[in-house]
Amino acid sequence: MAKTIEVYIVNKEVVTQTSLEGRPLAAGDGVHYCSVKEIAKTEKIISEEETATLQLVKKLAAEKGFKIQIIDTANFRGKIRAKLKGVKTTPTIIVGDSRIEGIPKREELETVLSNK
Repeated sequence: MAKTIEVYIVNKEVVTQTSLEGRPLAAGDGVHYCSVKEIAKTEKIISEEETATLQLVKKLAAEKGFKIQIIDTANFRGKIRAKLKGVKTTPTIIVGDSRIEGIPKREELETVLSNK
């Protein structure tokens, strides 16, 4: 069985731009805006803390021969997996029975990986 590092993150969807689509319609004495709708453009972002965590995990996984599994808690499947594993904050790293919540120190993660 391959040694696996599970990394729980949240890939938040944020609004980057809004615009109006459609044209107002002339109606009697005024203008009707019923055909105009607001469109929001969104982008998924990962926090700096989670980005730093992923970089560290990728580097150590390559050195130690571990497989990485990234679980996005922003989607339904990721939320369910996180709940089943008891993950309440991101980033969270799980290796076997060991768990690191928050941004790990390199030494802390190396210790966990060397025990597996």
